Amino acid sequence: MAQVFLGWRRFATWLTDHSVTSLHEVDHDLLADYAAHIGRRGCSIAIAQDDLNAVTLLWGFAPHLPTTDRIPMPAWEKEGLKHYLATDTTPNENTTAAIHPAVMSPLLIWSLRFLDFADDIIAAWREHQRLLARIREHPNPGATAALRAFLDKWIAEHGELPGGIARGRRGVAAQYLAGMFDTSDRHVKYEATKYRENNVPVGLDAPLSSPVNGMIHGQQWKSHIDFHDAPLLMTRLATAAMIVILYLSGVRPGEALELQVGCCPDPIDDGTGSIRYQLHGLFFKGARTPDGTPARGGVPREMPWTVIPPVAEAVRVLERIVDGPLLFPTNPPWITGTCGRRQRTGDAMTTLAANARIASFIAWVNDYVASNGLNDERIPDDPDGDIVVKRLRRTIGWHIGRLPGGRIALALQYGHLRTSVVGEGYSGRARQGLRRVLDIETARAMADYLETVAEDLKDGQGVSGPAAERMIQAARDARTRFQGKFLTPRQAEALLEEPEFHIYDNPNAFLTCNHDPAKALCHPERTPRATSRVLPPAIDRCDPACANIARTDTHIDNLRSEIAELADQAASSLTPVPLKERLKQRITALQKLVDRHERTKTATIEEPKQP
Repeated sequence: MAQVFLGWRRFATWLTDHSVTSLHEVDHDLLADYAAHIGRRGCSIAIAQDDLNAVTLLWGFAPHLPTTDRIPMPAWEKEGLKHYLATDTTPNENTTAAIHPAVMSPLLIWSLRFLDFADDIIAAWREHQRLLARIREHPNPGATAALRAFLDKWIAEHGELPGGIARGRRGVAAQYLAGMFDTSDRHVKYEATKYRENNVPVGLDAPLSSPVNGMIHGQQWKSHIDFHDAPLLMTRLATAAMIVILYLSGVRPGEALELQVGCCPDPIDDGTGSIRYQLHGLFFKGARTPDGTPARGGVPREMPWTVIPPVAEAVRVLERIVDGPLLFPTNPPWITGTCGRRQRTGDAMTTLAANARIASFIAWVNDYVASNGLNDERIPDDPDGDIVVKRLRRTIGWHIGRLPGGRIALALQYGHLRTSVVGEGYSGRARQGLRRVLDIETARAMADYLETVAEDLKDGQGVSGPAAERMIQAARDARTRFQGKFLTPRQAEALLEEPEFHIYDNPNAFLTCNHDPAKALCHPERTPRATSRVLPPAIDRCDPACANIARTDTHIDNLRSEIAELADQAASSLTPVPLKERLKQRITALQKLVDRHERTKTATIEEPKQP
């Protein structure tokens, strides 16, 4: 009530500023101007929505108000709030754009590949360090003959001097040669000058002797690793491990960057057949000391994160290459300097530095694929901007909440299942954790889909199936309650608590599930459990006889495309006869669904009535 009255007061103040002193003077244009004013005010989208909703409520009270105090229906109730309010720019994890699947897939593949290259990169780094340790402060006359012989042979084979890019400039690989021949880099430069005077060019190769065993498509990923590339590849390796940990665990970026050596101990095999890796660390969000004061340095997490083997492998790689307690130090041995301002105490890398290293990693990968004819494996640009660490956690929620079989993907890819018993994985975590992110994304997916259904019905599309009327009613009610809104976490939770709106689109099965647990056939056990939690539908086990099924014209259009594709396969001379018969049976079954839809479909959705 206080929020509504505050919204009315702001509306009245704005009207007064525009010389309007009576509500009966308010018209549609004035309301549109007010919505535009709210959108430009610079407040969060939640506050802006509250202000406009207060005006909507004033319109809704019209039948109970004197005629002189009634206002017309606001334009945003018909067109949607999204046409008047800008995207929320407040720092909110749940408003962060998910990484596009076409970007996330190759990014994850290349990150996992780098973990496979870890032995090669670490061996090259150690060889790099060994050569640096052999460099003398003063020239070694005894190395002159061997150095000249090596350079003569190298130039005869390559037509250039060993070299590389340092600080953006090409130059002779002085440190590389000095380490090889136990002398000083000044000695090497002096000897190289004689060749340069004879117009011998400087190349870009300074190969280390460490082996390269990593493979891509059956071939070595590199013929050798250059001296100057070793520190760079160590940075790329650490970045790849960071991406794997952040994406495959769901740990908040601030918590992940504070992980320490030993945070992922070897699991204990209890003989049950389930071996789970656990990630121990600190948490910062809402962390407090025993006396109730904020714990700026975080506090140990009581319940560790349960992770899958690739995350544990990434931790092991980092433990091999760092020389301190932190897995992500600000200044590891292979980097001079740091990028990103410090934003918290300690020596852990900042999120700004992490974001910069992800960008550099993607740039390196794309240069590599362009140079090696692997253009199909390029990491494309994301339509929503740069890949930053907070988007990795957000992407988990998007993929699980939006894609068919997302919960199964959660179980297989992340090692956690939302429907598991309390106490395992994320499910036993407070609702402020990843499960809350998933719930919010699921709710937003439902609201978006119901808005799409409402628009399709308005355009004349039909719906069939035993749950058709329920879906039409849900679309109508959702349009009234949520049209055009970006759901806040509280609104998302309210939507999830309404069984009417539990709508799950399943394009792979050409249907929508209007989930009613009492009618669902996808769960073998539908008896009440000890817990009060309602199981979501098992989208991968949709039963054609289920009373929760509804189909739209869009599903039927996709069905027709599927029938046409199956018919082409059945007509092909390359298709074996037994498979042809099976395809024909499948075509017949699908065609029955199409025919039934055309006979029984209905399309009815009412617009909200004006008072």
